[in-house]
Amino acid sequence: MKNKLKERPGPQLVHEQSPAPPEKNTLAQDTYERIKEDIFDFRLPPGQRHSEQYLATRYGVSRTPLRFALHSLAHQGYLRRLEGHACWQVPPLELGYYEDIYAFRVDIEVLAVRRICAMTPMPDLSALRAFWCVAKANRVTDGKLVAQADELFHRTLVGSAGNAEMLRVFEEMTERIRIIRRLDFTSAERIDCAFIEHAKILDTLRGRKAEQAEMLMRAHIVSSRTEIRHITLHRLSLIAPQITQATGG
Repeated sequence: MKNKLKERPGPQLVHEQSPAPPEKNTLAQDTYERIKEDIFDFRLPPGQRHSEQYLATRYGVSRTPLRFALHSLAHQGYLRRLEGHACWQVPPLELGYYEDIYAFRVDIEVLAVRRICAMTPMPDLSALRAFWCVAKANRVTDGKLVAQADELFHRTLVGSAGNAEMLRVFEEMTERIRIIRRLDFTSAERIDCAFIEHAKILDTLRGRKAEQAEMLMRAHIVSSRTEIRHITLHRLSLIAPQITQATGG
């Protein structure tokens, strides 16, 4: 997925800053990626329990690489092992928790654009402009690729503000909300909104219009948060009948 985006003009993705997953090119790494993708796409629904035997059968692997992948995902907070059982669960989504993170995110990103507008010289944001400030016919339309580029957009702006600790905190928040954040790019309408809103923010930054940039950034994040909440609630309502106390034993 990441390689596909790298073939496109514009910004390149950075590696996640979370605890290290299994080493690449291993069966454990492949299993880790497959399980994580299923969690992100709600194919492993929040709140549903899965036995290790069920997961081993589902992913066609033995217990050793499976457990390595499961423990890595648990370390990152995507799974939890249930006490007294060889059973794992995707933690139920607590929307209030994500609301708090989004509120904090607004504060950090508004501060970031304010700092950028005051910088001399202005940080080089040409890579972001090459991806987001394009004609509609040239826009990337794959939701997963746009979600990755969106994450890079916001990380780049916070990183350009020049405060390493602020960036570290932002990256931790990004990792925590990634499971729901990508839901904002499941429709063509929301993808179009992302391109339009990001382009406007970049234009105001280039013009050093700090107040307008802050207003646009705040509105952009709040709109995304509202849309994600609606989509998440809808997704949860659809999968509710599938969520059982135990799966596969």
